[in-house]
Amino acid sequence: MQWGAGTTVQEVNKLLKQFEQMQQMMKMFSGNGLGKLMRLAKGMKGMKGMFPGL
Repeated sequence: MQWGAGTTVQEVNKLLKQFEQMQQMMKMFSGNGLGKLMRLAKGMKGMKGMFPGL
């Protein structure tokens, strides 16, 4: 980053972390990842009683 951009190191690091998380999510959706995600969501339904506030 250039000096004077008005961006702190913490803000840049936060943005990079968000980008990496989104990149991982997109990789999950590509290929067979969507099936894994659906199975995970199905398994979470059974856990609904464990978290009454959700």
